[in-house]
Amino acid sequence: MPFLDPSEVDALLERAKRAGTAVSIVPDRHSRGTNGLLLHPPDAVPPAFGAGSCARHRALAMAAGASSRVEPLPSLALDVDTAADLDALVERLDARPGRAWATRRVVPSWPPEARRRGGQTTA
Repeated sequence: MPFLDPSEVDALLERAKRAGTAVSIVPDRHSRGTNGLLLHPPDAVPPAFGAGSCARHRALAMAAGASSRVEPLPSLALDVDTAADLDALVERLDARPGRAWATRRVVPSWPPEARRRGGQTTA
């Protein structure tokens, strides 16, 4: 989670506590995957990450009779699973100079076609 904002996580925890939510699901930027899962109690539902996990977590909560909420958090929306995600990350880094310095150190500034080849350039 290259743009994790601790204040967003704190607010998520507070909302879940106030509402008594058993399952809080933080979706990915496509609203298909799950980038965060808050369970209270910890065994409210079994985690079921992977493709389509956002809907799967909602269905598991419903089947268990557990209260649930989908909680989009901007700082947790972008994970890096694909070359397209890496492109989106580099675009966001470029748009925010001076931020995410630790991420910048590990994300190369290769052009998109080189990122898709794992950093290899053509001679």
